[in-house]
Amino acid sequence: MNYFYKIITFLDIGLSYVRTEPLNYPTNTSFLNLMKVLIFYIFNFNSKKFVKVTTILIFFLIINILKVFYLPLIIIVYFSKYRFVQINYFQFGTTNLDLQLMVRKNTNNGYKSIILIPNYSKFYYLKKIFKNLTIINNNFFNILLLPIKHSSLVSVKAEEVNIILFDSNLDFVEKNSYTNIINKGQNKIKELFAFKERFNKEMKKLLKKNFSKFDLSKTIILHHRENFYNKTSGMRGSDLKNYLPSIKYLLKKGFGVIRLSNTHSKKLIFKNIKYAEINIDEAINQLLQYYLISKCRGFICTDSGPSVLGTMFNKPTYDTNIAGLNVAGVNSKSIFILKKVKLHNKFLTFNELIDLEYYKALLYSRKADKLKLRLVQNTPEEILQGLKEFIGIKNHSKQTRKQKQFKNSLPDYIEMKHYKSNISKFFLKKNSAIFIDSFKAHNK
Repeated sequence: MNYFYKIITFLDIGLSYVRTEPLNYPTNTSFLNLMKVLIFYIFNFNSKKFVKVTTILIFFLIINILKVFYLPLIIIVYFSKYRFVQINYFQFGTTNLDLQLMVRKNTNNGYKSIILIPNYSKFYYLKKIFKNLTIINNNFFNILLLPIKHSSLVSVKAEEVNIILFDSNLDFVEKNSYTNIINKGQNKIKELFAFKERFNKEMKKLLKKNFSKFDLSKTIILHHRENFYNKTSGMRGSDLKNYLPSIKYLLKKGFGVIRLSNTHSKKLIFKNIKYAEINIDEAINQLLQYYLISKCRGFICTDSGPSVLGTMFNKPTYDTNIAGLNVAGVNSKSIFILKKVKLHNKFLTFNELIDLEYYKALLYSRKADKLKLRLVQNTPEEILQGLKEFIGIKNHSKQTRKQKQFKNSLPDYIEMKHYKSNISKFFLKKNSAIFIDSFKAHNK
């Protein structure tokens, strides 16, 4: 039976998006797009991927046929106050990102969300955390309701909230989907993702037992994506050593620091009772990270799974080593810094990146590999100086002229343009040669 559930999970998640060859860029799942990929694998003799895509295509057709038989139920749901969501419950980051965006989208439109997360998914524990979310984790009903879940009439489709899906012209399927949803629903965010009382009590008890020396209101949570994750996304990795000066600075200033790590992470040891690490591979700590990030003074992250919790709980967030077009820190108490990009050992200016359409399909396809672009991590100094700005923010970050010019120079499709967070002043000053064209263009 477990094998059967694994197949259903694979097929269900396979409908979230499809990668179109030969550039391997992500696009929305449709009969036409699946056929394009299938034909490519036929002519390129890739039997393994051919079987995979064929299986997803058959499942796609079955689901669409079943929608006809489910039409009476779909109509009933359509005229109700409920809507489903098409969460990709494969990885921590995508699960929680889809959860908050889809639920927010339904809430913004006046609907309550029905969330299907089966017990055979490791993320079924979400039902234990949130008191105001309707989560069905019964395996039978999760399979039975699949045709309704995948009906665009009564469900938020994956493509409606995924900002990195591209059409055949390599333009976005959806534009500014994150910011349109997040900015509209910020006033309801605290209530929407409120914790269950039992979860609150369990986490408080756990904190008292293991972290009695920590005051979360004076504690910074740190998580950075380590380089050994390069198999999944090399562009998002970073070196732990570059964060050491920042950790030492926080401890010296009297802040507590809790680092989210995993089984393979390099461990850090400080002779300071206000530093701790938790392994989020452990079941109890998977739950604890929600509580820590929601209650902490601030959150330091990279573009990685836990970073989406910064957005979910609207926390002051310091995003480092950002390679893409979105950041987790969305409020006026948040700061971000970017990875720089090299081509033939020369740093590209921000305008050159825009002209290359780096933040479009280039970044999320094989085009970047063909150009041999190299992403350069933030230095220890860049991270530290940005941190000083971050912890110095009290009510809101006062935007400087340069920061405003940077934001105004961004094309509308770059999500970070529309948030209240700002790029680090120090980062702009130190790397002024990269941004000089952006400032000049704005001054014309």
